[in-house]
Amino acid sequence: MNESNKIVNSIERHFDGTPTIIDGKVNEGCTFENTFIGGYGTIIVDDDFMKDISKIIDYKEINNNFINVLSDINNKVNSYFYSDNKENNKREEEYSKSYVLDEEGMIIGTKLSSLKGKNVAKCSEKTLAAYIILEKMYSDGKLGRKPSLILATLEVENKEEPHAFLLLDKEDNKYPLKHLLYDIENPTRLSDLKGKELNAPGIYSLTDEEHKNIINGISCSPKSLFEELNSEYRDIGIKRTYSSSKKNIELSN
Repeated sequence: MNESNKIVNSIERHFDGTPTIIDGKVNEGCTFENTFIGGYGTIIVDDDFMKDISKIIDYKEINNNFINVLSDINNKVNSYFYSDNKENNKREEEYSKSYVLDEEGMIIGTKLSSLKGKNVAKCSEKTLAAYIILEKMYSDGKLGRKPSLILATLEVENKEEPHAFLLLDKEDNKYPLKHLLYDIENPTRLSDLKGKELNAPGIYSLTDEEHKNIINGISCSPKSLFEELNSEYRDIGIKRTYSSSKKNIELSN
């Protein structure tokens, strides 16, 4: 099967800590085994979610500037999963309240659309939504960078946890001629020369070597794209290290 026509029916983590790489088309019915609470943690890409996502993919609204494209997706995906609802429900509770059973009464998982506006989505749910959007744009010829969904790890302040994020291949003849890492869950904290601070989407610039290291499970602490493009900004946030292949990690994210 041609690489661009690959269909992804299930997404699973590698229990030895090595990265899982998804670069095909995610269709309705695809399951994402989010193992933080056993069987209850499986996400199901359902029809209602795909219909909602199709409304986000409105090429009339999405700005052609690539950074703005990611910023728009960042805002729209977060708006989908979060609301002004003040209920303080736990992620596990929302999954367990909305599970789906198969014909034999076994738990299949939880429909992704049932988490809409529940304020519990984290990296797995948001990254999957962003990936479906970007893969659709790429397939439709509206995006020159091929996206990949990565299940690996994130280390912050010596604490390492399973994490989901995206890679976007470099695009010929356009600056920056580098691969990108897009972490929709974690914004980047920036400061300008006057000390004014702001949050920006978590977009990082990767060299060929850094890109290779991440997909091979070798630790990488990339540089913020905003800092690289504009010398007036510097990344003042917590240092993040992606894709270390330490063994026996408790899958909690």
